[in-house]
Amino acid sequence: MRFLGRVVLAFMALAGSAAGQIAFHGELNPLIRLTVDQRYLSLPHRFVVLNGEQRGDRVSLYFSTALEYRLDTNVATPQLREAYAEFSTDLGDFRLGKQILAWGAADGNNPTDNINPYDFYYLFLPGTDRKIGTFSLSANLYLGNLNLEAVLTPVFQPNRLPINEPDFPIFDEPPPALAALPLLIPERSLANTELGIRARLPLSSLDVSLSYFRGFDRLPSIIVPEIDPGFSPVWPLGYLPTQVFGADLVTFIGDWAIRAEGAYFLTEDRDADDPFVRNPYFQYVLQGDYSGSGGSWMIQYLGSIITGLDGDDTVNPLTGLVVTEEMNERDNLPAKMGMPFAAIAPNALLVAGSMELADARYTFRVQALIDLDNGGLMVGGGLAAHLADAFDLELGLTLLGGDEASRLGGLKDFSHLSVALKYSF
Repeated sequence: MRFLGRVVLAFMALAGSAAGQIAFHGELNPLIRLTVDQRYLSLPHRFVVLNGEQRGDRVSLYFSTALEYRLDTNVATPQLREAYAEFSTDLGDFRLGKQILAWGAADGNNPTDNINPYDFYYLFLPGTDRKIGTFSLSANLYLGNLNLEAVLTPVFQPNRLPINEPDFPIFDEPPPALAALPLLIPERSLANTELGIRARLPLSSLDVSLSYFRGFDRLPSIIVPEIDPGFSPVWPLGYLPTQVFGADLVTFIGDWAIRAEGAYFLTEDRDADDPFVRNPYFQYVLQGDYSGSGGSWMIQYLGSIITGLDGDDTVNPLTGLVVTEEMNERDNLPAKMGMPFAAIAPNALLVAGSMELADARYTFRVQALIDLDNGGLMVGGGLAAHLADAFDLELGLTLLGGDEASRLGGLKDFSHLSVALKYSF
């Protein structure tokens, strides 16, 4: 993967020197996050972001890098987030390189958007800021009114998870026996190449899309052997093949945009008899959003449904105890793909808004996420003051709490104040 990244960067440098100057832009974003008990959050953030692009008639180049910094360790780590070349033809646009793609009609929470893995350290950031780029070949074809997208990803990459992070315990810490299990990564082969296809078609006042994805779960599962040996502590963890069938639509009612999106996840666990796999399941989003003189406002309902339960119980390889299907699938297994929020709140209500004040010198934003199943809650807000053409002072507050049965309630120690002075160039 590093070799591929170097090849793409070298190609871009040569093409850029031959075709013209690359335009650079980015931001410097020193950030301090202080918890309610007056501790600095020991988590990484992107201290510097640098983007570059060179646009041509037929060939365009783009890259995005970041410098990730941790205040507690004073360690900075460079990241190559994207680096690709785009080729424009009469048929459509083709991209080759490390890239981040966005599918779906809803804002930020998309069951159909499974091309890129997620970086859970940045779970509460918007859009592509919480995604990880992957090396892929993509095509965007224009066939009359039909827009057809296709993506091939030859190298699998999982979600990035905050493990052993006391300040952000979004997932339960794995027991020592589980952490010691071998982790199986899908081999690099033609058979394991991930494939995504999406067709978009405007119909009168509707914009409709159908999509299909064939790839691997982004979170690992216990792999039960085909011949159950009974109690065995060496069952491995692995990323199971998954197919995703999705659809979304957008329409307008007055000043409101109405969006709906859903995806059906079919995980391959041989005969669908593995109790450590949530399979099959359905995720959906219903959204209404408004933008006008009163600001921008959005409300989302996020839903998850397990459409069937496997028929057999099994023996937990860590304890030797019998585990029932009902207990495992309905209560303990997070979704391994789809909406990242579904891993912490399968059924939730999200409300967000922003508005500009004093001739756009200030921007005020609010957000709330409610776990409808377990009573967890996250509320947040912030105020950005535009000090000059390139400087913004941003103040924020994030509070989490509620029932301890909710992952949001378990994140109450993540509640914090934030102060950032952002310089854009």
